[in-house]
Amino acid sequence: MKDIYNIGDLVKKLRINKETIRYYERIGLLAEPKRDKTGYRIYSKEDIELIRVILIVKNLGFSLKEISMLMHDEIICGDIDSIKRIVESKLNEMNKKIDELELTKKLLEKVKGKLLLRNIECCNDLEIYLKNNS
Repeated sequence: MKDIYNIGDLVKKLRINKETIRYYERIGLLAEPKRDKTGYRIYSKEDIELIRVILIVKNLGFSLKEISMLMHDEIICGDIDSIKRIVESKLNEMNKKIDELELTKKLLEKVKGKLLLRNIECCNDLEIYLKNNS
């Protein structure tokens, strides 16, 4: 297995866009990579693993700003208690969003059942109804 990778290797291996990698560098999630003799970026196994961690944490719902804070505080690969607190906080945040979406869904179902079935075409009537029933 080789120890040095170019950006094309990362794209294939991680299935992400070159611009994503460059963006992570610009915002400080990745360190500025070393360059070969021709000026092309070169990456290590550690860089690949770091990008994998970023992608995993991003898929768990963390923003790039949150990931940056976690990385700079060295929490991502840190102690289990810190990770547990962060995960619990994210779960609470997601549960709040789910509750808000459930309320919106119920309101939409109510609108569908009461207004749209009666073919009310006037936006004013819909706006008044929503204000009175939300």
